[in-house]
Amino acid sequence: MRDKFFFPLAALLTVMMIFLAIQPGIGRLPTGAVAGDGVDYSRIVIDDTYLNKIVQGTEASAQLIRDKGTYFLYIEAAADELIAAPELNPHFRIAADVEMQFAGRRIRVTARVRPADARGASQVEMNYSAGRAGDSGWQTLDLGQGFTEVSFEYDVPPLQGEQGVDYIAIRPAAPEGSRAIILESIVLERLP
Repeated sequence: MRDKFFFPLAALLTVMMIFLAIQPGIGRLPTGAVAGDGVDYSRIVIDDTYLNKIVQGTEASAQLIRDKGTYFLYIEAAADELIAAPELNPHFRIAADVEMQFAGRRIRVTARVRPADARGASQVEMNYSAGRAGDSGWQTLDLGQGFTEVSFEYDVPPLQGEQGVDYIAIRPAAPEGSRAIILESIVLERLP
């Protein structure tokens, strides 16, 4: 008679412990570096909830927003607060697996972005940085009225010694005052 109660109670207790262990992770948005997860390194897409992987930077503001079930990234910066170093601006950190696949290769960076409704920027600036090995420099690209795909190509330097940390930085071009953009996605493509 004891076994009839003990085993079902033990099973229930085990299920409750497992649920309590995974419960903090349920519904959490992804964070950390952008990785390829060993699947396909020819095209890495950062969109929807993965936009939450943005690192805000020092002075610019980056905020994940949700509209009709889709996530976007609102990025705002003031002209007098823009910093040249890509890693001090809103950026996505590139994981070591992607960095190794991109090293010594030509890549294309494409962003789908639009001016924000208030203080919308007419241009966006993007920079691919390979850490100490160099960067693409800030590429200034024109935006249209709605979502526009803008892109640039860059020859990523070969790895030198230890791996650095690669970044893809993005910010509104702000010649004066404060400007803002809405980012829908960034695609990193390894070109043949």
